[in-house]
Amino acid sequence: MSSPESTRLDISYRRILRLTWPVLVSQLSFTAMGIIDTVMVGRLGVTALAAVGLGHFLSWWILSFFWGLLAGVNTLVAQAVGARRHEDAAVAFWQGVYLSLLAAGFVMAMVPAVPWLVGLTGASAEVRELTSAYMSVRLLGGASFVIYLVGDNFYRGLGETRVPMWCGVAQALVNCGLNYLLIFGKLGFPALGVVGAGWGTAIAQLLVGLGLHATILARRQTFADYGLLRNWRFEPKVFLRLTTLSLPIAVQVFMEMGGITVFTAIVARIGDAEMAATNAVIQAWSVAFMAGFALSVGATTLVGQSIGAGVPEEGRRAVRRILHIGLGLSAVLGLIYGLFPEALMALFVEADQVDRLRPFARPLFMVVVASLFFDLLFNVLSGALRGAGDTKYPMVVNIGSAWLLFVPAAIVGSLFWGLEGAWWALFLHVVAMAVVLEWRFRGDGWIRPPVAGADGVGTAQEEGAATATSPGIA
Repeated sequence: MSSPESTRLDISYRRILRLTWPVLVSQLSFTAMGIIDTVMVGRLGVTALAAVGLGHFLSWWILSFFWGLLAGVNTLVAQAVGARRHEDAAVAFWQGVYLSLLAAGFVMAMVPAVPWLVGLTGASAEVRELTSAYMSVRLLGGASFVIYLVGDNFYRGLGETRVPMWCGVAQALVNCGLNYLLIFGKLGFPALGVVGAGWGTAIAQLLVGLGLHATILARRQTFADYGLLRNWRFEPKVFLRLTTLSLPIAVQVFMEMGGITVFTAIVARIGDAEMAATNAVIQAWSVAFMAGFALSVGATTLVGQSIGAGVPEEGRRAVRRILHIGLGLSAVLGLIYGLFPEALMALFVEADQVDRLRPFARPLFMVVVASLFFDLLFNVLSGALRGAGDTKYPMVVNIGSAWLLFVPAAIVGSLFWGLEGAWWALFLHVVAMAVVLEWRFRGDGWIRPPVAGADGVGTAQEEGAATATSPGIA
């Protein structure tokens, strides 16, 4: 193995920012899609806003499983890059494509069950009807979303985050234009209302997903240096390794989102105004969440590359630097959330509806401000452990906290203190997860050999893959 000096990675603040800011822009573009849906549909009234919020949570609950199922592509690619075995990265990409096609079929097969699932929430009849229509379309679009995730994770593993960033921005712009046409019936298009918001998102995801994969196939780096077209074959061993690595992430995210879905159902039972307010605040909070997620991607990539290069302590140092950057972002966002809660709430509804939601603004944003640091810590440490291939421990922590602490506390809190009680249960959940993962990260149990192992994941050793690090990859 090379000496630490010869394999030292660039973990400077400059490189961390260069790696993470495109991810932040990309994720904010995804957030913008939810905000666009919320703002535009909010013009149709509180009931429509509540329906889109509920439909968004339920849709993401299903899609989150497949988001996690494909997250292992990032880890395998990052570790292959760190070990300078580039053709192994190409093999991992294609196994991710095959897994995503299987996932897309499962997503589409769940559409007939949507009315039954929405009915379990106990929301009002009008909200249930609108939610079912919106959610059915979102799941149809979700099939293209899971395919998009493979390309996104491949680029992240390479340490190249700018292409997904531009794809994300394009997706938000296309979504905005289609929403305008399909929600309100402009330029001769039918006025589909809530359903139009779903179609706008679904079509945008399909177009941009195809474009992202086209860039991978067209890039000289992946075409020639990585041997992308030489390594397209189905490799059962690598496919199983990818699935084994990713399945705990999928179960973790799915079960946590299940807890969030129960939380949403509890809020929906309290009232349409409470559900609309919750949707508005979470959309505003999502900006901070996506910032934390972007930093977690940086942690996954840098820890994965450090493990692959045999210098895991470099990954630990990188994570601490990533947290320093996150603290600055959290402080700025905390000031905005704390000083302007009513103004933020007003962004999502018409002026004549603001008075219905204003009483909830300050109490809910107080919970957001209190949660910011712990949410950041949990996201970044989850990403770090994922980069090392340590996916089972975060899964157990997340599921345990979600169902043994969060859900019971939300039920009890809503019974005694209404909407605020349910929200403070969410704060307890975030704190518990962050504290336990920090304890894990301070030890050495998460540091393990590369997931690829000595036998590799593809044909790099047999075919003598290039040993020089590709441009832009430290």
